[in-house]
Amino acid sequence: MSRIKEDLICEIIRLSQTNLLDKKCANMSCETQEQVAVDWIRKNAADYRVDFHSRLDVCSASRLGEILKDITDTGKDLNDILEEIESSTVHRD
Repeated sequence: MSRIKEDLICEIIRLSQTNLLDKKCANMSCETQEQVAVDWIRKNAADYRVDFHSRLDVCSASRLGEILKDITDTGKDLNDILEEIESSTVHRD
């Protein structure tokens, strides 16, 4: 895998995790947000990275760029983005 593609995947996952935690913690106090974030990271972050890394690894660098732009522009996480991609692919068949 090229270094550029690897960097894109890492940035997509990092931003996706940030967006996901922002959504989870949106209406919580600062203290609660911190605790929820720490708990989620401790319990889920590694599996999240491994799962999405393998799913994104099949994408081209240009497709990864599109996904990164979408995550950046919309604040969505990878679950939302990939679900939309998969449902649009199914509807085209």
